[in-house]
Amino acid sequence: MATCKNGEKPKNTVTDDVSIWFEWARKERLVLAMSSGVVYTPDGEAVEIEEMMQRCPKKD
Repeated sequence: MATCKNGEKPKNTVTDDVSIWFEWARKERLVLAMSSGVVYTPDGEAVEIEEMMQRCPKKD
C-alpha cells in the first residue's frame, strides 16, 4: 500500500518457498505456469498454489 502511495509499482510478493517449489514442480513437469496465486497443470487445470503444494510436496 505504501508503495502505491509513493508512486512505486508494487513488488512481486512470491515468497522464496513458493518460488523454490514452483521451479522444482516445473522441472518435474507437474505445473507449466503460475499467475496470481494459481498454477496451471499440463492438462489445463488451474489450481490454487497452496492446494497444489499440499498435493505435491517437494521432497528434499
